[in-house]
Amino acid sequence: MGTTVERLENARVSLEIEVDAERVEKHTERAAQRISRQVRIPGFRPGKAPRNMVERHVGSGAILQEALEELIPEVYNEAIAELDIDAIDQPEFDLKSTEPLVVMATVPVRPVVDLGDYRALRVPKPEAPVTEQQVEDTKLALRRQYAVLEPVERAVAWDDHVRADVTVTVEDQEPYTEEDAEFPVREGTVVSLPGFVDRLVGLEAGEHTIEFTLPDDLPSETLRGKKATYQIKISEVKQEVLPELDDEFVASLDEDGVTTVAELDARLRTDLQVQADRAVREQYHNEIIDLLIAQAKLDYPDVLVNREVDRIIDRESNHASHSREGFENWLRSVGRSEEEVREGFRPEADLVVRRALALGELIAKEEIEVGDPQIDEEIDSLISQMTGGNPANQQAIRGLIDTAEGRNSIHSQLLTRFAVERLEEITAQADGEAGDEPRRTSRRRRAGGDEPAAEATDEAPEATAEG
Repeated sequence: MGTTVERLENARVSLEIEVDAERVEKHTERAAQRISRQVRIPGFRPGKAPRNMVERHVGSGAILQEALEELIPEVYNEAIAELDIDAIDQPEFDLKSTEPLVVMATVPVRPVVDLGDYRALRVPKPEAPVTEQQVEDTKLALRRQYAVLEPVERAVAWDDHVRADVTVTVEDQEPYTEEDAEFPVREGTVVSLPGFVDRLVGLEAGEHTIEFTLPDDLPSETLRGKKATYQIKISEVKQEVLPELDDEFVASLDEDGVTTVAELDARLRTDLQVQADRAVREQYHNEIIDLLIAQAKLDYPDVLVNREVDRIIDRESNHASHSREGFENWLRSVGRSEEEVREGFRPEADLVVRRALALGELIAKEEIEVGDPQIDEEIDSLISQMTGGNPANQQAIRGLIDTAEGRNSIHSQLLTRFAVERLEEITAQADGEAGDEPRRTSRRRRAGGDEPAAEATDEAPEATAEG
């Protein structure tokens, strides 16, 4: 058997396998024997008909087809084992010729990832200062939670609440009606469709018709630039009466350690800073991961993207894709064909795969490891968050989380988190700072001792910015 190998784009390998005639003859003879046991041939007991009679009865082509069904997988498996080809999915076969027998096999193989000089990447870490306006806006939102709504006999003004029957029609679409709806009228907010709230200001109780053209930049293509018509019957206008922001109001909130306006300011500023830092850090992580991908050379097969598309569909359909009937019902509910759904999710799936491959290679390069102590620590943290520190339900929750499947998932999440943290250490450092040594030891300290290196798996780690 002779085999020629060619590396193709998208992490595929093409094999041209020429099978010697003696081996083909051997399998053809065995195929004829199998057929003779399966097909009734007049004058012969099952399995006793000679080959020439079998050929006369079913044709030589049928015998060859039967032989190839056994022979092709056999020679393919021998070829990839002999050539040490790391196939990750089933091959596609093509019969190039029968005399001599030449089989073509195209198979996806493990991706090739080259991160380049990733330790030279530098991205300044952004800051997230909290402004006085943010603090004031948060205090206003807090006061609004305890506001009193008083009916008024006047036209609608900003920050009022309106109770009304509303019917909206967008050109040729079916009208939508909501009776006795109540909603606030606030600048910069959207109720129903953009522009509706703005046109309520100045209207008094009674029936009104509002018409306007929708913006051209709406996310929904079916609404862009269309004319919206509202039939609205305002039954009541209420003004918002806010509580005074004083120490008495703050004390009534019953927040630990917060009894004065000054203490409330300090608490809100701290909380806002934590939120801002978290948001900026997540955005920063996405930026540096994308930068890592941009300079990397990635060669990967389509099958990885297709698998990720399957996972996204399973998630978005709430597992309806587990059965064909359920999947078709879901497709009807979203009004799209299977091809449209798969193509729509493909860019997202491709990005997930690229991020996973890049982070997976970073984990290998930086020798990032996750041990059982770290997984235990994460499980303890999750249980504490879910139970509020109450020990009553902790054992039951632990039984749900601390499973083989749960630990594998947490292991993957921690690997991703540590990889992104390491990438952050590299990109955020000033030019000239040392970044040449893997940060393996720091992960071991976090685990509380030495841990064996994580074994490589077929699946890349989760490609999220936050673990």
